[in-house]
Amino acid sequence: MKKILGVGTALVDVICKVDDATIKNLNLTKGSMTLIEESQIQEIRSNFSNPLITSGGSVCNTVHELNYSSHKATFYGKVNNDEYGKAFIEDLKSAGVEFLGIKKDNDLPTGCCNILVSPDGERTMATHIGIGSQLDPNEISSKVTESIDHIYMESYLWDHDLTKKTLQTFGEIAKSQNIETSLSLSDPFCVERHKDELNKFIEDYIDLVFCNFDEAKMFSQCESMADVSSYLQSTSKKIVMTAGAEGAYFFDGQKVIHQVAQKINNVIDTTGAGDNFAAGFLDFYLSGDSISDALRQGNFRASEVIQQLGPRIKRH
Repeated sequence: MKKILGVGTALVDVICKVDDATIKNLNLTKGSMTLIEESQIQEIRSNFSNPLITSGGSVCNTVHELNYSSHKATFYGKVNNDEYGKAFIEDLKSAGVEFLGIKKDNDLPTGCCNILVSPDGERTMATHIGIGSQLDPNEISSKVTESIDHIYMESYLWDHDLTKKTLQTFGEIAKSQNIETSLSLSDPFCVERHKDELNKFIEDYIDLVFCNFDEAKMFSQCESMADVSSYLQSTSKKIVMTAGAEGAYFFDGQKVIHQVAQKINNVIDTTGAGDNFAAGFLDFYLSGDSISDALRQGNFRASEVIQQLGPRIKRH
């Protein structure tokens, strides 16, 4: 059994089905994540009817699913000592995931992600980071990384100076303690905003990178699958890339491994597909199984979650 620490933005997800016109009227970019101010939340929520509310955030979704593996998952993030913050921690606790982060009284609320699900299942996210933007490297206790075997992080944290420093601090800690690390590229626009800095961070501190094809295109500045694959294969890192219906790929500078995706006829909501893929892959990868089996398990978890509303695989 391995002990995994997820470092990410603690968010409460508010998820609702809407039509494409609503997304356009709200000036959101379909299929991407947009950072919003607290004042915009009410306008967006006014278009919601009976939304699904759950604890969330990319890394949180991954460690939550890792609870259903042979490994122990923990989470490090920051919440306010408000109603949503308490609910976030309680939700993790009920799933057997230990919260190793920070809870504080603050003017900034616990972060939220408003997820608009289109008729084709595509998700568009409008995120208010809230107190998550104050994830401070000076608050990291030595106990957080005690007995940790793997640290999984998200590139979304690169959007704020303080959280960026927190990622860098965890990278330094991992390097000094010989802890394996992985990073999700999170979103193509996030990659576009911070491409050069993320590239250096990966080069200095990251062992394994997770991305989808759109993120890989932005990161490599290539368009075709052939060119993107060639670029990823030329790097010295282990890279796992999902490509929707085409399945998933693994690159390590020496070989390329491809695993086809399962055919799904009823896509309800793609929220959490990448997060659950990462959980499935890490489950088998950290257990020492073959890369092909890890990719297959990642595809399976992703296929399960996109056939329902919300980022968590329902098991009852």
